[in-house]
Amino acid sequence: EEEEEEEEEEDETTTLLNWSGTHSVNLPTKNYHEPETIPELEQIIKTSFKHHTPIRPIGSALSPNGLAFESGGMISLAHLDKIIEVDKHSMTVTVQAGAKISQVIAALRPHGLTLPNLASIAEQQMGGFVQVSAHGSGALIPPVDEFVTQFKMVTPYCGTVLLRPKRSDGKGGEEDDPYFHVARVGLGCLGILSEITMKVIPAHRLVEHTFVLKREEAVERLDQLLVKHKHVRYMWIPYEDAVVVVTNDVEDNFDFEKCPEAKHKIDGSTKKRRFQPMMDLLVNLTKDTDAPYTEEQVLEMGFGEIRDALMLAGDPLDVPHVKKCNEAEAEFWRRSEGYQIRPSDELLQFDCGGQQWVWEVCFPTGTLFDNNHNDTTFMTELLKSIEDHNIPAHSPIEQRWTASSSSFMSPANGPPDGLHSWVGVIMYLPSDEPTQRQNITSAFRGKYCNLVKEIGKKVNATSHWAKLELPDNEKDRQELKETMKKRFPVQLFNFCRYTFDPTNILSNDMLNELFGDAKPNPLKNRAKRSDGKQEKCDHQEQMYNWHKHSNQ
Repeated sequence: EEEEEEEEEEDETTTLLNWSGTHSVNLPTKNYHEPETIPELEQIIKTSFKHHTPIRPIGSALSPNGLAFESGGMISLAHLDKIIEVDKHSMTVTVQAGAKISQVIAALRPHGLTLPNLASIAEQQMGGFVQVSAHGSGALIPPVDEFVTQFKMVTPYCGTVLLRPKRSDGKGGEEDDPYFHVARVGLGCLGILSEITMKVIPAHRLVEHTFVLKREEAVERLDQLLVKHKHVRYMWIPYEDAVVVVTNDVEDNFDFEKCPEAKHKIDGSTKKRRFQPMMDLLVNLTKDTDAPYTEEQVLEMGFGEIRDALMLAGDPLDVPHVKKCNEAEAEFWRRSEGYQIRPSDELLQFDCGGQQWVWEVCFPTGTLFDNNHNDTTFMTELLKSIEDHNIPAHSPIEQRWTASSSSFMSPANGPPDGLHSWVGVIMYLPSDEPTQRQNITSAFRGKYCNLVKEIGKKVNATSHWAKLELPDNEKDRQELKETMKKRFPVQLFNFCRYTFDPTNILSNDMLNELFGDAKPNPLKNRAKRSDGKQEKCDHQEQMYNWHKHSNQ
């Protein structure tokens, strides 16, 4: 009986699904880990290394792609979520990497502090938040990884390492630590982040202004808006001459004398008026069906729910139907123009809707005060191509801006004064019906993404790491790999992979396809590890020498 029980345990599997429902993985339960202590995490990585067992960090599984998935073995840090220290003197917070953004914000609030930047979703774990270079929007605000001041990373070969931006140069001074700048956006394949220290800022309230411009106006006013406002977000609506603009500014710095209407927030009692165009369309589209919607039902629904219901009330790939939905959404936003004032962490997160396919690209667009207008050129050409090719493009196409990141593997890596634009296209998956989901998937990943890719080539666009999908055909895969080599220091990245993970247990098929095999230092033979307990690997000096050599 005991033998039978052991065999059953060996055969047990765990299935994990990402938030969008676009990727899943099935793996042996014995190879899925949820450590509750740091020593337990370190032992799991040590054992996996010893037995050459794959192990990939999963985070909150919010990535639309399969970046975190590995059928050979995975690890979740959901239980390693302690807030270790809030240091008001140095204006930093130190947390375990499994802590969710929402937990960190809540822990900072009693101290009158908050995080300097947020993406749209607060359920991300801090480790994944940093490792993929997540971002918000603000021309002077870099992606979140730039605010990390140090981190601990559990590696297969070097044990636990502590990395900081600078290291001693041996002459009484300091020099950049390239390990830090590579591993900070390491995609989980250099080591498992266990502890992160990040800069914080004083908590503040934001004045948010939502208004709608015509496309030509949005292009003409962009430079002014980026300079004037701390946060700027555009939402372009395909097939509609409408661009939703959302700006946010610190309340204490806001000039209410010049803009007294900002004191009057959007009236909640106007919900029916604001939602009327979407509500009327949904009621009309479903009136002769087996499940018609009533006004009362619609008013109980959230914005994302209504949008999904609208798409499902017709064919999500039928262009005339998509146009009707986009038209109703544009009118919703026109009726939602106005101001609101709330804490920054509440306004910088927003409703992303239900399950969806999304692809987001990032590209340089000059500097804040010398924008080369890659951003508006890209959008103008993309919208024209969508409409010329009758793409069933769901709304919105979101555009945001950030400053540069100094992390070598960040899509926004660039000069300190650089300006980068991020553009995300989307198709919703409003139904669980397999055939419809597959048809939407094919339409999105085929013609639509190909348009984005071709237009993106002109501006040196690269994908957000959490939204990158491998092409289905070999020709496009080779092209993607060449793009990676041109856009990122792949040779340096692969040397770091080899340094920390010589048997490549932390990567998966996707990463191996993108970057190839981890490579040893081309200048020297690999040094032998002398002390597994030391914080930095004994052959680290080779990295500095090789990095200097490669930059000469």
